[in-house]
Formats: sequence, structure tokens, C-alpha cells
Amino acid sequence: MTDEDFLQKLREAFAIEAEEHLQAMTSGLLELEKTTQQQRQKEIVETIFREAHSMKGAARAVNRPDIESVCQALESVFNVWKRSGSRASAETCDTLNAALDFLGTLRTQPDVGAGAGERQAVQSMVAKVGGLGAKAQPPARAGAPSPAPPPQRAPAPVPADAAPAPERLVIAETVRVPMAKMDALLRRAEEMVAVKLTAAEHAAELRELGTAVELWRKEWAQVRAVAPGATGLREGAAGQRVREFLDWNEGHMRGIEKRLAAFGKAAQRDERLVGAMIDDLLGDAKKIVMLPFASLLDFFPKLVRDLGRELGKEIELALHGREVEIDKRILEEMKDALIHLVRNAIDHGIETPQKRATAGKPPHGLIAISIAQVDGNKVEIMVEDDGEGIDAARVRAAALKSGLVTAPEADRLSEAALLALIFQSGISTSPIVTEISGRGLGMAIVREKVEKLGGQISIENRPHSGTSFRMLLPVTLATYKGILVEAGGQTFVIPTSTVERIARVRREEIQTVENRETILLEGHALAFAWLADVLDLPRREKKEPSPHVETLILSAALQRIAFGVESVHHEQEVLVKPLASPLVRVRNVAGATVLGSGTPVIILNVADLIKSAIRAAGTGGGRSAMPDAREQAARVHHVLVADDSVTSRMLLKNILESSGYHVTTAIDGVEALTALRAGDFDIVVSDVEMPRMDGFELTEKIRAEKKLADLPVVLVTALGSREHRERGIDAGANAYIVKGSFDQSNLLEVLGRLV
Repeated sequence: MTDEDFLQKLREAFAIEAEEHLQAMTSGLLELEKTTQQQRQKEIVETIFREAHSMKGAARAVNRPDIESVCQALESVFNVWKRSGSRASAETCDTLNAALDFLGTLRTQPDVGAGAGERQAVQSMVAKVGGLGAKAQPPARAGAPSPAPPPQRAPAPVPADAAPAPERLVIAETVRVPMAKMDALLRRAEEMVAVKLTAAEHAAELRELGTAVELWRKEWAQVRAVAPGATGLREGAAGQRVREFLDWNEGHMRGIEKRLAAFGKAAQRDERLVGAMIDDLLGDAKKIVMLPFASLLDFFPKLVRDLGRELGKEIELALHGREVEIDKRILEEMKDALIHLVRNAIDHGIETPQKRATAGKPPHGLIAISIAQVDGNKVEIMVEDDGEGIDAARVRAAALKSGLVTAPEADRLSEAALLALIFQSGISTSPIVTEISGRGLGMAIVREKVEKLGGQISIENRPHSGTSFRMLLPVTLATYKGILVEAGGQTFVIPTSTVERIARVRREEIQTVENRETILLEGHALAFAWLADVLDLPRREKKEPSPHVETLILSAALQRIAFGVESVHHEQEVLVKPLASPLVRVRNVAGATVLGSGTPVIILNVADLIKSAIRAAGTGGGRSAMPDAREQAARVHHVLVADDSVTSRMLLKNILESSGYHVTTAIDGVEALTALRAGDFDIVVSDVEMPRMDGFELTEKIRAEKKLADLPVVLVTALGSREHRERGIDAGANAYIVKGSFDQSNLLEVLGRLV
């Protein structure tokens, strides 16, 4: 394969990726035109900004300076909006949409337009978009030069002596199948895990029944020995009848025991057979959508070469583990993250040849991407460079400048915690903002991608010698091992990959230091929090509490916290069910699963748990400086949430409390009405379909009582027909939100308007 063929292959892959970025930016602009909520506008601008940033980096890698320059102009506009909070006018959005349409046209072109007309069109569009950023900028000082539009780069020539990329083995006996169909097949195969767990649950129940019958047999053997001599059983018709019944009972129970034993063996045999078949089916289905890392790593040699030449740096790229396979969905998600890491290593890490010579290093820098299989079900990705490392002092200065931390807080941070700040949006150690870096965005994207996939990322910093980023990811997305724990009387699943260890801690070892609970683990103080408290659930203590507390040491994003739980059950394979709209992103929740018993349980997001625990500890530490309870209550609105679903109640409670509301929950309309009569609430958020009293009837009862007649009521339900909406209006509801079109910001906006 020639260099030209290889480049063309990369551009074909880029065309597909660019379409996704363009669609995301287009959708964001359309939403930006319609929304009036300032916080939501900031979120949309941030999203569009990131999409433009990622598309620009991909365009550079495939030598498309025309697309890169337009994306750079777009990125500059969104960056100005992000900093200044400027509003997008209709005319501005028209220009931006025209720019996105122009990018869509460029994306479909096989090569960069070489004619004067094509170059003029690109320069004209860059000038138009660049003018939008200039309008949003603060007035320039007199005499200050105006910024010039990004220069056009000529396509980098392909060296004649460049080694051709290795040819890939092509198998003729293949069939083209759309990936959407393969993904659907994989999801259905993954659903079979629930059948496997159910079979195991049934087999366990039969074993328990067999044990119960065996216990009966032992007890009966003891009673049978003395029964013939018992008073009243030696003579008479009644005694004879009782003896006959006891003889029949013994034979009948022995028959049941034999049948149970046979059923138990059959259930165990079915469990093994079904389990093996499902494991094989799922394994084969996963292999279908597994791709080698080579399909992604082929993108990077040209990226490193072109960017290194542009910055005047000599860089070698070493790739290891190209043959390791991983779920294609993870591979797609990690592409942007790896691009950001490599670009940062080139721009921030690797020094110029002159500087490296002064430091006694070889003139060429080294970047290594290493992939390795870990424990069979995990993949480790290492991105390393031999540059100058991360300057912790510059990270501290950038964090102080951005207002992320105060000076006293920065002084208390360890070096590891200080380095972790580079993953925050807006933190950059670059002294200048360039088209390559300096916007403080890339590392935030990296962390978000890794955590979204249920992985972990860590940093090893070697001042003046280099930096290593280690990412640990699952091989597949849908199933993984989880530990079942109990907190607040409810069962939750915690991903095993985030659990460092499980320990039993004596209650007297839980100490309070500066209003924060801690434990001593291996001679080091470790922050401690009760999982029930973090989830805003009541702790349930046993009548005779144990002197020990079951504790899990959880870690994420270079932070560790010990969480106390009521009990730790066991580890098992779980099938991840993502949350459906509108509950797509809920604090502390990563998804849900169904146990073999049919019980739905929530899978916890450990990264969120640690943040929530730290936030709660910080709040608790500063209570002396807070206003008194009456002043606090005067500012906080009290919401009553009525829903018969435990999951929905908890999710709504988290959404509202994270926005500053005080929340009380009820399981149905009857309990809600009782709470309303006894307490003082500012608004009611209720489901419609509930036992005993539904949402419509609850609303009518509220409107019928003089004390509650003016209380705002919001109905949140899946019933979206016109008849149901009209019934809600007739009942007196202030708002009727259909779950299919509802999102978190929509609910908060409605509550903000009504209370």
C-alpha cells in the first residue's frame, strides 16, 4: 500500500467521523437558538466548542488544512462566547450554520481544492466566521493590532522514501453486514445474561428447599421414635387415625423429598448447560464487534509526524500491542481521548532539539502508545513521553488563576491531587492559546471519556524526564463484575474495578478530624463517609449493632475514600442497563441492572460518589459559618415527590437536591396527601400511575382543600396522549411533563417558574 493509498484510507475514516461532529454542532446550534436559560446556553456552547476542537484535530491528522482552518475559526468564536457569555443572535447562528454546511461540502470532497476558487471560498468563510468572534470581543485598545485569520497551510508532501504501511490480510470469505445489525445482535446476546442469572437463582432456591426438607426428615426421625408411646395414641379410633396419618405423612414427605432432589439435580444441570451456552453465545457475539487497536493506531503516525514538523520537533512514535482487541464501541469513544493525549505530549511534553541537547537528551523525543491485556477482561493503555514532565507549580498557578481553588486549598493539596487538576475544564499550563493547545479542554475530555466507559486514569509524572498516562478500561461495555452492597435498606451494585479492598473497621476506629470522619488504614488517614448519607438515605442500624463496620475502599480519578455500608453481599456478573430519557445523567448513578431474582438495582457511579462525599464533607466542615436554620429554610424550597417507583423517587430526589431543593418523598397519592396535610411544602412533583390514589386524583384532592388549593402541582408521567393531558388540566395541574420529551433542565425550569 502506497502512502497515497494509506492517506486516502484515513480520509475515508475521517469523513465518517466528521459527519458525527457536524451533526452534533448543528443540533447544538439549533437548541442554542431556542433556549433562554443562561446555564443551559453555557452547556451547549461548551459542547459545540468541544466538537469543533475534536474535528479540527482530526482534520489536521489527515492533512485537510481547509477544514482545519474553518474549524479553528469556529472554535475561536465559541471560545469567546464561553469566556464572555455573549448571546447568539439569529444572524450569527445563520452564519455559523452556513459554515457547518460548508464544512459538510468540504468533507465529501476527495482532496483539498487546489483551484483559486476553492481557496478563495475557504478564506472567505474563515473571514466571515472570524468576524463573529471579533464582534463578541471586548473593545480593543487604541493601536492594538487586529487578529489575522488563521493562515492556510499547503498540504504536507509525502516523502518519496517513506516506508509503506504494512498490508493487511484480506479474507475473501466474508460478508458485509451493517454494524447497526451487529450491535443489535450483541445487545440481544447480552440480554441472555439475565436468563443465566435467573437459572442460577432457581437452582439456589431448589437447593434451599432440599435443605428444608432434609431438616424436616431429621426432626421427624426424632419424633417418630417416641410417637408410638405417646399418650392418646395407643388405643382408640382417634389414635389409630393419627398413626395412619403419621405413616402416610412420612411416605408422602419422602416422595416430595425425592422429587425435590430430582428437580434440584435437573436445575443444576440446566444451570450449567444454559450458563455455558449463554457464555459461548455472548463470547462469540462480542468477538464479532471486537476490533484490534491497529484500526485506531494507524491514525497516529501521520499525526505525530505532521505536528512535530510544524512545531520544529523531532519525534519518534512507538506503538505496542496493535493486535490487542477491544469492543469497537470503546475504541470509537477513546479515539478523541488518545488524540488529545498525543497532541499534548507533542506540544507540552517533548522539547525542541536544542533544549533536549542542553538537557543531555537525544535530539529526537519519544512517544509510546502501549496496549496490553490485563486480567483477561481489562485493557491497559499507556501513553508515555520522555519530555520535560508536568510542572506542578504551573498547574497550581493555572488553577488559582481560573478560580478552581483558593491559595489555602492549593497549599493543602498533595502533588497527586494537584496534578489531577489538569483534568478540570479550563486548566492549561500553556502560556499562550494556540490552535493546538492552551484552551484547557483536552484533558477534561480525556477524563470524561475514560470515566464514561467505566475506566480509570492515573498519571505518573517524572520532572524533566517525562510523563505517563495509564488508562484501565473494560474489554466490553455491557457486562462486568459488580459487588452487591446494602445501604439505607436498599441494594446497590458497585463496579468491582473501582473497589481497592473490602475491610471491617471497628467503630471506635472511625475518628473525626476537622469535622470530617476518617479511618486509619495501613498507617495512613483515609477519609470516611457513610454510603447511605452520601445517597441521602436514612441509615438503618440493626437492633444489636456489630462492633465492626463493613467498609469499601473506592478509588477514581486519583482519589480514594472509604465508604461504610450496612452489609456486603457478594460479587456477580451484571448486565448494565443505561438510564432512559429523561434520566440520562443522574448524580451518583451509572445505570441499572436486574438480579437473577428479578429485583432491579441501581449501579453506582463511583467517581460521582467520591465527589459527593468530598462536597458533603466540605459543607459539614463549614457549618459554623453558615446562616442559622431559619434563614436557611427561608431560602430553600420544600418539594414533595410522589412516585411508587423506588428508582424514580431516588433519581428525582437527587436531581432536585443537587439544585438546592429540600425533598420529601411519598410512595403514592395517599401518603402524599397525608404528608401535605401535616407539613409545609412549596410544590408537588407527582407521577400519575400510582396505587391507592393516582396523580390525577391527588391533584383534585389538593385543589379541593382550602389550605392546599394554591399549591403548584407538576405531573411527570409517561402518559402522553391528548386525553391524559386534558385530564391533568381539568384536575388542576400547573404543569404536565411527558417523560419521553422531558429532561433535567426542563423540570428545573418549570419548578423555578412555579415556586
